[in-house]
Amino acid sequence: MRALLLSILLVASVFSAQMLEPLTQEIHNGDRISLGKMGPGQTMPITIHNEVYTGGIHGIGGNYDLATVDYVPDGWAYSNSMLYGRPLQVTITSSRDAPEGKYSIPITVRDERDEEQLGNVSFIAEIEISNDVMDMGVSPASRKVGLGQPAVFEVAIKNKGSAGDLFIVSSSGVPKWSFTKTIYVAGGSSKTVLYEVAGFEEEEYQAKILVQSANAPVVRKESGISVRAVPDVLSDYKATINGALLFPIFEAPVYALAGIISNLW
Repeated sequence: MRALLLSILLVASVFSAQMLEPLTQEIHNGDRISLGKMGPGQTMPITIHNEVYTGGIHGIGGNYDLATVDYVPDGWAYSNSMLYGRPLQVTITSSRDAPEGKYSIPITVRDERDEEQLGNVSFIAEIEISNDVMDMGVSPASRKVGLGQPAVFEVAIKNKGSAGDLFIVSSSGVPKWSFTKTIYVAGGSSKTVLYEVAGFEEEEYQAKILVQSANAPVVRKESGISVRAVPDVLSDYKATINGALLFPIFEAPVYALAGIISNLW
């Protein structure tokens, strides 16, 4: 009897689940798993495969039914997975004023009422809160365009955190110009977006392009640019290659052709 009990305990101890997001890793009861960084106010989804293929009442595995977040610090928010979700996904949202540092969040993957005799798998998700989870770069640093024409810049955004987020691209320093673009960047990935700035007075504008997380205001960076707006005709034609921002739709092909021709000089 003692040998049988010991064998049952040993089998139960090797039960595990499979994490799919934000990283792929097998989860055992009692594990501490580092999930990387996110900014204060961002949300991290944690996705777990509901199926296992060993153990259980018939020795061929079964399905976990629910994943729950068992504790979060004050001011944080969370959501448990859907019951019988395929897969199981919980989310953890840190507070916008969460101090930088490491936090431990207990999560349990559950076999409801132990109907399939899989037992529960409890682990600790370790999350680091950091203000430095995004990099950005702008190319080129300066543009010369006609009055009212778009100076187009490439804005590269790198999400260094584990949580995907929306990033808002805007600018400052150019009067009468208020324009934003929003782009989603998954955790651990990069994207490039085209951003336009137009000056309506003959002037060289020393401006800035800004990128900020939609959910974490402290995750914010900026880069200086120069936009020189000039009234000469050739520059107006050259500017049209960047897009017919201020022209009627039916005139766009004409101005596009003018832009191509003008760039031959």
